[in-house]
Amino acid sequence: MQAWRSVNVLICFYSRYGNTAKLAEAVGEGAQISPQDQVWIRRVPDLEPDDVIRQDERWWRTRESLRARFPEPQIVEFQRADALVLGSPGYFGTMAAALKHWLETTMSNLWQGAEIEEKAGAAFCTTSTVHGGNEQTILGMLTVLMHIGCVISPAGYLVPTLRRNQMPYGASAVTGPNADIPPSEEDLAMARALGFRVSHVARVLLASRGQEEFRRHFRQWTDPPPTP
Repeated sequence: MQAWRSVNVLICFYSRYGNTAKLAEAVGEGAQISPQDQVWIRRVPDLEPDDVIRQDERWWRTRESLRARFPEPQIVEFQRADALVLGSPGYFGTMAAALKHWLETTMSNLWQGAEIEEKAGAAFCTTSTVHGGNEQTILGMLTVLMHIGCVISPAGYLVPTLRRNQMPYGASAVTGPNADIPPSEEDLAMARALGFRVSHVARVLLASRGQEEFRRHFRQWTDPPPTP
């Protein structure tokens, strides 16, 4: 196994008022372990038309700022990524429709392809209240990552910073009913720790990819059982 390999980490998130974007940036900071690592932070677009978004000045202003800073994710980036991290605000206990739409349309032609296997996967979210569905939202995103064969890298409690997260599934922040409470420095530290962990897992998977290719093509596992 090689001592060091650079990795590509793709962070795909949706954010309406910018709080989830702050967590995404912190995850990206943690994932940049080596100067050679490529960390792509991408915001999926809104589903609502402009005339609807314009009715909420704060939403419109934030949307324009986020669009200028974060490009939309591209399929080629997903194919090249060694890790995929999903982020979303929690709406009624689940991920935002915009992120779900992007996943469904992007994965529709890829979900059975070999290029999506053996990636590390993790998730983070924001919610309005302490028990506002943060665990459920993250578990929903992790379920998607399981469906596309990712090796899940949960937050756990092993990293001292993440022990204060009070949730082993991923990083999260409570931003208030009006989404006007930005993530705290502790929230951002948790997100950085999650980014570091998923990047490390991706590096291990990448270094052992030769062995994994052997496993995948080993006849004992790939051939169907003989007909009795």
